[in-house]
Amino acid sequence: MASRLLDHVRELCALPGPPGREGLVRDRIAGILAPAADILRSDAFGNLIARHSAVDTAPHVLIECHMDEVGLVVNTVEPGGAVRFDKVGLVADAAFPGQAFDLLTGDGALHRAVVNIRAGHLQALGGQEHPTTREMWLDLGGLDGEGVRALGIGPGTPGVFHSPFEEMAGGAWKSKAVDNRAGCALCIEAFLSSLALADRLRLSVAFCVQEELGARGASVLSASFTAGGQAPDLAIVIDTVGAEGPEGVADAMGARLGGGPVLRRYDFSPGSRLGHVPPDEMVDWVRRTADSAGVPLQEDAYVGTFTDAATLSRSLPGGLPAAVLNLPRRNAHSPSEIFSESDLDALAALIGALLRTAAEGDYPRLGKDYKES
Repeated sequence: MASRLLDHVRELCALPGPPGREGLVRDRIAGILAPAADILRSDAFGNLIARHSAVDTAPHVLIECHMDEVGLVVNTVEPGGAVRFDKVGLVADAAFPGQAFDLLTGDGALHRAVVNIRAGHLQALGGQEHPTTREMWLDLGGLDGEGVRALGIGPGTPGVFHSPFEEMAGGAWKSKAVDNRAGCALCIEAFLSSLALADRLRLSVAFCVQEELGARGASVLSASFTAGGQAPDLAIVIDTVGAEGPEGVADAMGARLGGGPVLRRYDFSPGSRLGHVPPDEMVDWVRRTADSAGVPLQEDAYVGTFTDAATLSRSLPGGLPAAVLNLPRRNAHSPSEIFSESDLDALAALIGALLRTAAEGDYPRLGKDYKES
């Protein structure tokens, strides 16, 4: 029987949630959390914040994830019906040809389209091609440009991969949007499972928007806390990371499927200038908590990517100490991201252990007054 956690991953992966259009995902998460949350609201940017009430002296921990997923955005509808597009997020050009997409129009409808790929027979005449998205187009079937526009499809219309959630061999699962609906499901599970700690721990969970466009939602999250009382003492950011292929296939940054959650030690994305280096105290806290809980822990340093920690950690005056825990998955930013159920369960166990240690008063307290005697 599937666990509650896995059921939530499955349900959330099925929903479309491109950057700026995360409403369906947000509303479903709010529906799940409403019975358990003392505070549940979204801000003007679209972030969703849930909180347990507790005495002001209790430690305040923030767990954060993002709701959006990679995909595409329409830029032109040609008279003949070809729909031109650009990438949304860090997606390889090779992930697009022949793939099905759901285009999300303003009325909430989904319209199936397929990325055109030039026939292999024709490619063979001049050698195998390696087209970029500038040379691709979306095919909606037998519609001309006027018919496509009549559906509400035009510049700015977003699209997400169409790919079902399916079980694979060896305890693995595949779907689109594992990044970061798995993180959303883990945050839901942490919130629901920590109700027993409510008298000793002030827990906030934030589901942020537009991470794939530069961690934009997390950058404004601080206003939700300065307006709502005590700011967090620390943050745990939950995301996913590319994992290596089978033994002997090195195509990522060392993280392995089935090896447990991945503690991020360093990241930086040169193109966006976004990155994060966790404080040593946060690293040590996660390490010893994982060891005490018997949870396997991998570590990585990843140049070429970022997480919401890049902006969340500097969103409060004086900064917010943050650690990033990632779920390893293969085929990153594609329609078929693969993850291991054992890694999902291990990450849930680690988050729960971190919350329990914080409730007991064992958590990093950063900042120092050098004038104190």
